[in-house]
Amino acid sequence: MAELDSVLYRWIHRANERREELDLPVGFIEDSIGLLKRTLGPAYLEDLLITNSTPVHFLDDEANPLRKWLLSAMVDSHTVQALELAAYCRVFEDDPSLVGKVEKLKHDSFWPIFFELAMAARMKRACRGPQQVNLNPETPTSVGDFTITVPGYEIPCECTRLGNSPQITAPQALEESLSNRISDGTKNISAPLCIKIRSLEPLNGITYNRILQLVRKGLQDARRSRIPARHTDGSTTVDLDHLTESSEKIPFRVIAEKIENVTGADWHSAASLCRVPARGTPEIADRFEKGERFHEYEAVRVFMNFGTPVDETDCYARLTAKLKKKLKQTKTSSQHFGKVVLLEVPFNLRTLDDSKLKEAIRQAAFQSRTALAIVLGNREANPHIRHHYSLSASFNQVAAVLNPDVLALLSRFACQDVSVDPILGSVFRRSWAEAVVHVRKVTKPAPQ
Repeated sequence: MAELDSVLYRWIHRANERREELDLPVGFIEDSIGLLKRTLGPAYLEDLLITNSTPVHFLDDEANPLRKWLLSAMVDSHTVQALELAAYCRVFEDDPSLVGKVEKLKHDSFWPIFFELAMAARMKRACRGPQQVNLNPETPTSVGDFTITVPGYEIPCECTRLGNSPQITAPQALEESLSNRISDGTKNISAPLCIKIRSLEPLNGITYNRILQLVRKGLQDARRSRIPARHTDGSTTVDLDHLTESSEKIPFRVIAEKIENVTGADWHSAASLCRVPARGTPEIADRFEKGERFHEYEAVRVFMNFGTPVDETDCYARLTAKLKKKLKQTKTSSQHFGKVVLLEVPFNLRTLDDSKLKEAIRQAAFQSRTALAIVLGNREANPHIRHHYSLSASFNQVAAVLNPDVLALLSRFACQDVSVDPILGSVFRRSWAEAVVHVRKVTKPAPQ
């Protein structure tokens, strides 16, 4: 495991260079990484960070972003989210059910388990006196993902997520991912390429996968010096050619702080993918930190044009359908004082129509007599250089009258994210306004 320790030490060293700016105490980063290593297991981390040679892609954030986080402490959001995961593991370090959660997190359920641990940790922090929170085992007979225990009752809490975030599924995000995949796939092709992608279909998951297959075929031709090449699937076409002085120029320019199409070309996007003379990311990072600036050269020029995207499904209808399903799925018994459903949503709660949102929740809860509370959460970054959940909670007022202590607990839970650091578990060092000023002073741009 010597190589693993070397990778983790390098991460700790770089993260500590930003320790004061990130408002972290001395030794906290080392303790957190040691905890992650014990919790996840060195064998898993070695496979994730060393054995696994698959390039890190944009869409990894929707699957398991831990590899990206632990391979780059130069990006503040990577550092603080890795430490946030460690913080949740620390809260439940003595909980016997953490093992099952971690196994699911390591395999195919990173973000669902992350959300469960985040909500359970916040609920536990909101407890007072005899109130307790325990994780539930990952078994078919478990009721909810974690349980609140109050005198005389238990309250099962079910966590779920409403699909992928717009940052992942929006056409702009998929275009960025295509550019990243093309950049990775052309690293070992010495001749500069011009790639043009056209489709009458809107860019979505189906079109994205179809284009990847066509690009792979085209890159095989490029490696065999069989270009120009064209590959087609239905209305989708990928053209590859040598990049020369006579190749089509990128039509977009920034004029008066706006991006303008100066040639009238019908491309929706175009990108110049540049490279630097270095053997890999660690070398680039080391040389960049020493102040060296690289001579870039254009390796690939990519043009894209897609059909008009279709309207998104009504988010309020999606909310109602998802909540109905979860409320019906979570069965309670006489030992339970209602149930709580916590739903992570992929959209900004502040921009929704409040009356429509309340009606969507009311329709879901109307048929459930045992619904104690429904909580919606949207994960977002904040000026404290942290990530928090913007929460919207709806409570059963009849239950609140019967057991006001439970309502007080849930109210503390719903209100704490604006004031409590999720990593340290204590009140933020600065006010929100002071944090805005601080982040402007200390945030440095990520290396290009």
